[in-house]
Amino acid sequence: MKKIISLLGAALICVSYLNAQSPVAQGNFIFDPYIGFPQSNATRSEPVGSSNYKLNGGFLSFGGRAEYMLADKFGIGLDINYVKSGSNYDLTTVDTLLSVNTGTLDSIVSNTYNWDYVAKKTRLMVRLNYHFVQNDQMDAYIGFGAGYKAVTRKATIEDPNGSSNGLDQDKALIPIAFRIAVGTRIYFTQNIGAMIEIGLGGGGIMQFGLSAKF
Repeated sequence: MKKIISLLGAALICVSYLNAQSPVAQGNFIFDPYIGFPQSNATRSEPVGSSNYKLNGGFLSFGGRAEYMLADKFGIGLDINYVKSGSNYDLTTVDTLLSVNTGTLDSIVSNTYNWDYVAKKTRLMVRLNYHFVQNDQMDAYIGFGAGYKAVTRKATIEDPNGSSNGLDQDKALIPIAFRIAVGTRIYFTQNIGAMIEIGLGGGGIMQFGLSAKF
């Protein structure tokens, strides 16, 4: 990841020496619908001894940003994204039963339990962007966002008889979202382009999608 960020930074710095008309300017509105990947909280490894393993939700998040250019190089906006993660699998336990009278092995009993965990997260952040590279097609920026994170979690264990025990939680342990990122937009026309962003916190490490400027 450090190599990817270094290469992206080097490329953006090289482009900064180009002198051309800026694709964005004071007074512009910019809208970026995007997909984020991967999700650090998504369960990726199958527990030892489990079967029928599957992900709940997957590795992608979905979101969008709106930005207003306060000046040619400074913008303010909102960033909202949503992700569902977790896993579902069966886990078999083996119990040995001893005879009460002799203390010797009486029988071996195996039971299969279904474990299900789902986490849903919605983040709403205020974003500040500094646009440090601009030419006629490219707009590169450094961004910082902070705001609120809402989380709902549900964990359920179902036993072989069909009975289940669960735990629901409708709040985040720390209801704060933040993101530090570097990104770029490439415009194919005067108003429509593509965007890519690499960052920490507040969603997927890499985010990519469309960009519309008005």
